Amino acid sequence: MSENIVPGHPDISDFPHLPGVYLMKDANDTIIYIGKARDLKKRVSQYFQTDKNKSQKTKVLVSKIRDIEYIVTSTEVEALILEANLIKKNRPRYNISLKDDKRYPYVKVTINSRYPRIYLVRRRLMDDAVYFGPYTSVKPVRTTLDLISQIFKIRRCHGNPAQKKRPCLNYHINRCMGPCTGDVDAEEYRDNVKAAVKYLRGDTGDLLGKLRQQMQEYAEKQRYEAASVIRDQIEGLKELAKQQRTTAGIDDRDVIGLYVDEKDVYVQLFYVRNGSMVGRADFELNRGKSTSSEIIAEFIKQYYQDSPVPPEIVVPEMPPEEKVIRKWLSEKAGRKVTLNIPRIGEKKKLLDMAMKNATMARERANTEKAKKEGTLKGLEILQEKLGIGTLPRHIEGFDISNISGSDPVASMVVFKNGTPSKADYRHYNIKSVEGIDDFAMMAEAVDRRYSRMKEDKQAMPDLILIDGGEGQVNAASRELQKLQMNIPIIGLAKKFEHIIFPDNHPRKLLILPKKSPALKILMQVRDEAHRFAVASHRKRRSSRLSHSELDGIEGIGEKKKKELLQHFGSVEKIRQAEEKEVAEIEGIGKELARRIAEKLREQK
Repeated sequence: MSENIVPGHPDISDFPHLPGVYLMKDANDTIIYIGKARDLKKRVSQYFQTDKNKSQKTKVLVSKIRDIEYIVTSTEVEALILEANLIKKNRPRYNISLKDDKRYPYVKVTINSRYPRIYLVRRRLMDDAVYFGPYTSVKPVRTTLDLISQIFKIRRCHGNPAQKKRPCLNYHINRCMGPCTGDVDAEEYRDNVKAAVKYLRGDTGDLLGKLRQQMQEYAEKQRYEAASVIRDQIEGLKELAKQQRTTAGIDDRDVIGLYVDEKDVYVQLFYVRNGSMVGRADFELNRGKSTSSEIIAEFIKQYYQDSPVPPEIVVPEMPPEEKVIRKWLSEKAGRKVTLNIPRIGEKKKLLDMAMKNATMARERANTEKAKKEGTLKGLEILQEKLGIGTLPRHIEGFDISNISGSDPVASMVVFKNGTPSKADYRHYNIKSVEGIDDFAMMAEAVDRRYSRMKEDKQAMPDLILIDGGEGQVNAASRELQKLQMNIPIIGLAKKFEHIIFPDNHPRKLLILPKKSPALKILMQVRDEAHRFAVASHRKRRSSRLSHSELDGIEGIGEKKKKELLQHFGSVEKIRQAEEKEVAEIEGIGKELARRIAEKLREQK
């Protein structure tokens, strides 16, 4: 490149001929690039020498450099480590950097300590512990660790138990044997650890059998809440069993596959433990103008900075400075680490599979990007067609669910940027409406939702969607007027998918093409509101049928209770009915009807 690319480039005359790291800054004193060198002065001076073969990325970088700092290290390996640390911390614009440096969870067992611990970690170190994982989902892992505390009573606390002054809460709630008390036999404790490890290795038959028996006993005693806890534990064990693998062994390797796009890089990392593939992880990097081999080098430096280093790493291309990288990996692992490009055999098949999966990750990312772009286009069309002033990024949808007026429930779902925000969903048990009156039920739900939001000064939605026709939309609109709120509100009728406006709107109807992305967004909100309403109604109805004042009446079981409630609609209506009306229900009869009437009168 020519000298006129950067007039008056930074003075590097005092840079030493020593290994180290250099930090390039722009006019705002922001670090824009970090590099390492065996000879700092020689390496940095190359950026400012005339060379027509320099990449466009380097030319742009050099044009923005206004200052350069350096840090001297003892060796080139130390410079590599420092470079990786500084890149991870500062994420300079012109460096290749991981967009997603998540760590998958492991279960760690400190098997060689006097009182071993079993706990969750995000890094697998090359120490004397036994590791299980990596797992792709952390939820079942936490469930299992909680179960291990309950059943095997293994400690999860840090530090040396002998140095603790008092037992922790887990000991008092019977979830730890309490080695810190000094009263626990070490051999007995280790037997429990061995049993827990046996389970973690996949031998769950005995444990699942005991849990199922315990759940059945709770159910027979009608301790349904306790039974549901056991049920969740069983499901957690089953889910974890799908992922369960141990990573203790010597035949370990990681396989790196990648797909290089114009702007981004998609990396697929396969974990091979004890000769079997036990997991994988996806990563995305910004590419810049780097070559595939440079990308591999940067990924290795950044990923293995705080991840376990296996004895072998399989790569599609050998990274530059392979010897320095290999030396750093070996020092970090405390043993020899090799980088290999397989040509034939099982390793080559694994590498090809990793490369294929990286390509598929790119396709998924593009599909997701197109979906987001399509959603944005749909929202823009919706804003235009409805004639509203704000892009409807925040949409709230309402629906009502009931059976002949019984157990009415209103649902309220929230979509943000075209995506369900389930944490914001709400349902409202209708309280003020008797009988079948969907309009009044909708009015109550809207009033309760927005009067509360107004009181709490919360941000209002950009659009309200009602699942229904003119009656429901007008009922909801009147409630907004009472609250003095000017929020755009529409309805979506199921039959023809027509958009309906309230009476105070200049338009009455809007018909969008069936393939319109705007209509698809509205249909998605409407359908989700309906699904959530039905689910909430079923839950409420099931709760009423499971627990009522009819419980405990001699001769009334679940079947007869269900028939009575379905016929009359509620316990109150049974109480108000004539005994002869109750007796007409199949299986009831005069004597049982008399007992029901007496019992309900007593309760009232």
